[in-house]
Amino acid sequence: MDGALRWKKTAMLDSVEDSVVNCIPMEYPNGLSLVHFLRLTLSLPGSVVSKNLYMRGAQEGNYRAIRQLSKARVRTGTEIRQHGDQWRLTTQLHNRSAFPALMVRLKAVRERSGDRIVPVLYSDNYVTLMPGEQRTIQTELNHADTRGERPRMVVSGFNVKPEV
Repeated sequence: MDGALRWKKTAMLDSVEDSVVNCIPMEYPNGLSLVHFLRLTLSLPGSVVSKNLYMRGAQEGNYRAIRQLSKARVRTGTEIRQHGDQWRLTTQLHNRSAFPALMVRLKAVRERSGDRIVPVLYSDNYVTLMPGEQRTIQTELNHADTRGERPRMVVSGFNVKPEV
């Protein structure tokens, strides 16, 4: 739960679309915390196609230990630009803590009322940031859905203390 890398494995694979391929036998080193994280990254040369994070309990189905995580300091900053009838928000996230920030959630709201704006397209949401990790999230929404207010971004999460 300290976000330290304990095991890493890379494999090349070739698969057809919509198929399942076993490519890496999982190994769990000794000394893992009661809850630990598995990150699976699928990439092509030069680009990440998909990045997924899984939580695993040392005892199957037991994740109670995550309640012991301290608040993660996540620095946030959002650049907001309007292009005609569209708004584009670019949010930078940076976990400045020594442990993971779990389920970091972004929510577009109206600046004055604080009401949630829907519908909104996020490039990603509910992300986990390991210690020191940074992530950029793109958000797009229609001006009509702001009801005349400027949009802003609210960041929250399981154990997240946002810092601007």
